[in-house]
Amino acid sequence: MADFRGRPAYLQIADDIRSQILDGTLQAEDRLPSETDLMADYGVSRIVVRNAVEVLRSEGLVVKQQGRGSFVRAQRPQRTRVVGDLYSERPEGSPFAASARASGQVPEWEYQTRRTTASKTIADRLGIAAGDPVMRTSYRFFADGEPAMLSTSFEPLAITEGTPVEQPEGGPVTGVVPRMDAIGIHITHVVEDVTGRSARPYEAETLKVPVGVPILAIERTYYAKSRPIETADIVVSSDRYVLSYRLPVPPRQE
Repeated sequence: MADFRGRPAYLQIADDIRSQILDGTLQAEDRLPSETDLMADYGVSRIVVRNAVEVLRSEGLVVKQQGRGSFVRAQRPQRTRVVGDLYSERPEGSPFAASARASGQVPEWEYQTRRTTASKTIADRLGIAAGDPVMRTSYRFFADGEPAMLSTSFEPLAITEGTPVEQPEGGPVTGVVPRMDAIGIHITHVVEDVTGRSARPYEAETLKVPVGVPILAIERTYYAKSRPIETADIVVSSDRYVLSYRLPVPPRQE
């Protein structure tokens, strides 16, 4: 029987099992001992054991399988999404497609486009007035058939309306940079702000994000000099991607 003094028993049990997972004693897809066995091992009640396992589940370390028990969650192989080096050469299409192909994966995506008006938040990011017309496109991206990324982009119709690239996916070229090049607007830089947060229900369901695994939320904006041209909200599961930046350093001045 374990000696639980001070810290709640369920947290100490969670600490012990977590250590076994992290040091490899319990490996991916191993079944945890049954609730009855854990109760006997630690000398605690069933509710204490369940609370301990729920802590591990909330951390993304354990998954429950109905009728079978709890198992160590298999960690997905890390798939690097190279951000800082995506534009070392001027892109000729979708950055996602280029990144997926560079990782040896097959990219696919589905989308919905519609005309709408800019909310205050989107207007501020695009440097336009709230209520101005924009083209909104929602994407779901796949790599090797698995959902990999969600993105919602906004473009001011003052820039693209009436041009061959008004429809982001319906014109002669795709990808923000080549589309804008086609109408004489040349992207000079991209700004990405990355934050971590819990997945919202739709995101978790669509991207198959395990309970307890945070998502990476990326706010990306393309600029032509100081003018914002397109902004997007991008979501990826943090257990599938490492944001790897490769940034040039200016040469030393002699």
